[in-house]
Amino acid sequence: MPHTSNESNQTSHKTENNHGQIETKKSTLKKNATLNIVCIGASAGGLEAINAFFDKVPHNPGLSFVLVQHLSPDYKSMMPELLAKHTKIKIAKVTNDMAVEKNCIYTLPPDNNIFINNGRLYLEARGNPKSLNLPINNFLKSLAEDQKERAIGVILSGTGSDGTLGIESVKENGGMVMVQDPNTAAFDNMPKSAIATGLVDFIMEPSRMPDAIIKYVKHPYIQELKYLSADHESEKGDILNQILTLLHQKTRLDFRLYKKATVIRRIERRMSIRNILSKELYLKYLNDYPEEIDLLGNDILIGVTGFFRDNKAFEELDKNVLYNLVKDVNDKDIRIWVVGCSTGQEVYSLAMLIKEQFHKQLKTPAIKIFATDIDQRAIDKASKGVYPETVIEEIPKNLLLKYFTKVNDTYHVKKELRQMVIFARHDISKDPPFNNIDLACCRNLLIYIEPPLQEKILTYIHFSLNANSYLFLGSSETPGMLSNAFEEVSKKYKIYKNCMTTRIIDVHRLNPFEKSKKPNLEPSKSPLPRTFNESKIVSNFKDALLEDMVPPTVFINENLDVVHVAGEIDRYIKLPKKQLTLNVLKMVDEQIYVSTSNAISKVKSHKKKFTSPIIEFNVGDEKRAIKIIAKPYVEPNSKNNYIIICFQELLEGNTAPQVSTGKHAKTDLSKEKDAHIRRLEEELKETKEYLQSTIEELETSNEELQATNEELMAANEELQSSNEELQSVNEELYTVNNEFENKLIEMTELNDDLKNFLQSTQIATLFLDNDLNIKRFTNAITELVKLNNSDIGRFVGDFSNDFDGFNLVEAANDILNNFTAKEEEVVTKNGEVYLMQAIPYVTSKKEIKGVVFTFVDVNELKKIENQLTHKAQELERSNIELEQFAYLASHDLKAPITNLDSLINILEEEECVTKNGVDVFMKLKNAVARMKKTISTLNEVIAVKKNLNLPKEEIVLEDMLKEVLQDIEEDIKANHAQVKVNTSACTKVNFPSVHLHNILQNLLTNAIKYSKSGVNPAIEVSSNTEDGFCCITVSDNGRGLDLNHYGKKLFGLFQRFHLDVEGKGIGLHITKSIIEKYGGRIEATSEEGKGTDFKIYLNKK
Repeated sequence: MPHTSNESNQTSHKTENNHGQIETKKSTLKKNATLNIVCIGASAGGLEAINAFFDKVPHNPGLSFVLVQHLSPDYKSMMPELLAKHTKIKIAKVTNDMAVEKNCIYTLPPDNNIFINNGRLYLEARGNPKSLNLPINNFLKSLAEDQKERAIGVILSGTGSDGTLGIESVKENGGMVMVQDPNTAAFDNMPKSAIATGLVDFIMEPSRMPDAIIKYVKHPYIQELKYLSADHESEKGDILNQILTLLHQKTRLDFRLYKKATVIRRIERRMSIRNILSKELYLKYLNDYPEEIDLLGNDILIGVTGFFRDNKAFEELDKNVLYNLVKDVNDKDIRIWVVGCSTGQEVYSLAMLIKEQFHKQLKTPAIKIFATDIDQRAIDKASKGVYPETVIEEIPKNLLLKYFTKVNDTYHVKKELRQMVIFARHDISKDPPFNNIDLACCRNLLIYIEPPLQEKILTYIHFSLNANSYLFLGSSETPGMLSNAFEEVSKKYKIYKNCMTTRIIDVHRLNPFEKSKKPNLEPSKSPLPRTFNESKIVSNFKDALLEDMVPPTVFINENLDVVHVAGEIDRYIKLPKKQLTLNVLKMVDEQIYVSTSNAISKVKSHKKKFTSPIIEFNVGDEKRAIKIIAKPYVEPNSKNNYIIICFQELLEGNTAPQVSTGKHAKTDLSKEKDAHIRRLEEELKETKEYLQSTIEELETSNEELQATNEELMAANEELQSSNEELQSVNEELYTVNNEFENKLIEMTELNDDLKNFLQSTQIATLFLDNDLNIKRFTNAITELVKLNNSDIGRFVGDFSNDFDGFNLVEAANDILNNFTAKEEEVVTKNGEVYLMQAIPYVTSKKEIKGVVFTFVDVNELKKIENQLTHKAQELERSNIELEQFAYLASHDLKAPITNLDSLINILEEEECVTKNGVDVFMKLKNAVARMKKTISTLNEVIAVKKNLNLPKEEIVLEDMLKEVLQDIEEDIKANHAQVKVNTSACTKVNFPSVHLHNILQNLLTNAIKYSKSGVNPAIEVSSNTEDGFCCITVSDNGRGLDLNHYGKKLFGLFQRFHLDVEGKGIGLHITKSIIEKYGGRIEATSEEGKGTDFKIYLNKK
């Protein structure tokens, strides 16, 4: 059985301390790009478990997760939003043909099933919503087939048994299975159903699962998927055989002749589960913890099966074998042997098919199906005949209703089918075969064992077969060395017919402990422990004792079914001719039927030993005297009750002696005998009359009950179908409800936030519905509109307000009629100013459900605005005065400077300056020239600023740039400049054309003037739209500037940065002034030695 959460804790701790850890050899691992994919299956109550799981998953786990839930097809799943609060891993909703990536969680969209093929996810429409949907099974099966050993299945809380068949596929393909501890699950049906398979590797609470998964996938076996033995040449040659010997001693299972690759793969899988690196350490672990031996044995014995597995093969068997067996049967029984029956699905599949053949051919032959397996656990489960509801996927509906009974979440095999089968533990490699078999099924057993044992088993099976009987093998199996003994009935489906009339009796009985010719499979040289040999001798002694020394005895259970027999029982009990039954009263000889029935009744009623009177029993012509002795038996450590019935034959000396005392004694004896007979006859007559009356009443009751039973069966089928539908809907509703509960918590938190915001905000806000009824409001609005909390739901026009000239109702109707927002300043009767903003109330579905008003107190802002307006007027007046002063000053200075310049020229021409005064004269001359230039430049700036009120006009950029380029064509040619223009992204602007011409000309001439020495200027002019502006960019490859040093001076007046080039230092200042005057802006980016980019942002309209 799988270890529980507590066992996992203890085992993990012991592994770390005593058996080595993977982390100690991390450096030896090779990087492998192949993904390990984790399927997480959950249903009702799974949301909490999923959250707890992902709370503990690291941000970079190196895994892929596929989340498969039972989702309602009618509601959108909120799982991605809910899960995002518990993990930083990427979450993606699956779309068709989606590649699986590492470190990603994939969620299933509603009304779809999901499959995987070649590492890609595919969706399939769910189909009939009324049918039972099992999405977890479907995905796990495809994952197991696609990813093999890299598939990991996790089953969390849920009702039903979805996932049970899926984990069987995962285990069959070498994957790992993990299940939530049922004690921690909100609904434990799914975890319990998975655990009942005996295939689960880990049982633990969800929060501990991620750590266990990550440790598992880091194991070298999982990392590289190769046998560790190839990397550990230093291991002792008999380590493997020591493990197998230990297995044999503990479990009586001998795996020495199983295929080496299969055994090693299962051992190394258990090592990865236990986080152990070497086989020596694992052998030590097996010795330290004997329970692991059973788990290893179970792992090797994994018997994954199913009803009608390989459906086409069963159809072929039914058509070409079972049909002939029933058709050709006469008075003899049909005998079938299923070797390696596992948990019974294949056996019951055969039983259903042959039962159907009985009905089709109107025959009722006796049928015995012997089902054997080496695994007692599997036999016990098969004998119960109880299977999860997921078998609905495997069994045709008509057969399911006919041969199974639905009990809660399980299907039980009906008695008529169960009575056809005899289950028994049987080791085909050692125990003698059955005989007179008409059909032997041995499917998917031979592929796991070595050829010598294959040959032996096939020989045993052939020995059991009648002439012209049949053999049914697995899809990858053949008769091998015995091929000449069979002819093919179906090569594709591995069905063979025995073509030999004699049996192969030279059976080579392989000793399980003799040396194998295969390397690394020979057993340890030490013999088996003495206790094992002694126990076998004792067992043989008991068998001999029961056979020869004990009188004929039968062992029956509470249902009177035969459990065991001893001695020569055949003369007293015989199998019935027709339908197979184990009921002792239907098998006992009619001569002793009444006495046997009476003995059973006495024991059952009195709970003590009963011995019958001497009974005369005829065996052919011979008369014998017997006693029937019956006694109760209670199985130790169990509540099961049994009865032992012994048929004791009496020797002549043990019979009662006949006493002869003369004539009178004989007469008295005769009279007594006659009186006794008369009394018996009268009692018999009364009993017959009573029985007749009872029979008639029973017949009437039986007819009524039969009719009622038929009605109940029909009603039960309908209820069963309805129950399945309701269960599926209930799971979906529970999942939806769980998501809604989480969403409700979020909504409650949001509502609390909104309530606190409305109470704390100083902004007056009013919410109205489409009828202008009040929905909610903030406290601040009560200063403007006379409201209180009881007014919610009333018409807003019924309340007085403090607005002067503003009609609240008209404004609201205007918003609702025109579907537009509105903003204006409103004034109260007290002269206070508020900025009113009104917008439609729009829902998440884009529906208008009212109006929202906000009133912001702007009294302080209005005061500041008035102050700023006054300041602006003062500045404007100052600017005008300064401009007038500058104009007057420049005008007044112009004449003196001109006169001074003329005087200097005269002095220079008359050579009035002495040699000693030349330096002073030149300084005076240069100073006057600079003064003259400054005055001229100042006049230009004043002239430009006087024209800053020119009207805007629509300008086509391409046409404007053509004019500018024509004006500077000579400069372009002289400097070998290249200019590229692309204004397709933004073609027009609104700007005074004179100013835009000057701006562009200034920027282009600067780009040419300030080019790098020896490098031809390359200039690019482009346009695009940014934030509602038309952005014109002028880029060059010139000298560039260090903006960190000169950035603040770039647009200043009289600023020059390259003195070797002629210039006035006012161009960029004028450009910036013009652009900002008309609502635009200019930005520059530059890097010294790499060029400069100027961006001009102008209004498009």
